Amino acid sequence: MHKVRLINFIAFIIGSSLLLTACKSTDTNVDYDTDTNFSTFSDYQFVASNEAQAAPMEQLTSDRIKDAVMMQLTAKSLNMADTDAQLQVSYFTTREEREDTSSFSIGIGGVNRSSSSATGIGVGTTIPLDSGINIYTQITIDIHHQGKLIWRGFDGFEAEQGIKAAEKHQEINKVVGTILSNFPPKQ
Repeated sequence: MHKVRLINFIAFIIGSSLLLTACKSTDTNVDYDTDTNFSTFSDYQFVASNEAQAAPMEQLTSDRIKDAVMMQLTAKSLNMADTDAQLQVSYFTTREEREDTSSFSIGIGGVNRSSSSATGIGVGTTIPLDSGINIYTQITIDIHHQGKLIWRGFDGFEAEQGIKAAEKHQEINKVVGTILSNFPPKQ
């Protein structure tokens, strides 16, 4: 009975460790023009990014980011326009391969008691989880007004190469939401 509980506990710890390392977020960074009055803007349009460091982006990822940005800006009462908008919004991604250095620790102990004494022993070890390579994806959102960059925010997430589409969609929504929670800036 105790062996079954121990095995179940170990399986739970391993499973929890894998879930916790499947996706990792980073800190959000924001910069903006302090002379801009952001409260005067009411509409935006999407424009292509001209960022040289941008990684090639497949259409599904681009659509997910665009949808997430639209959802966030609409919630901030900004209207999307096809042309001649006050704000021009662009986005791009950068990607980086990172070695997964996840591990978990386990400790096992036991006690032997007799009528007049007790002895105990314990063993512990750290086991590396060789998951291979993770992909760090950084999403950068730029907002321009009259050709001038007035706001930039970026954040990212780290995930295993085989991340499922639904998980990737969720991570993109979360990261874009975190970035745009800082727009407009609180001056």
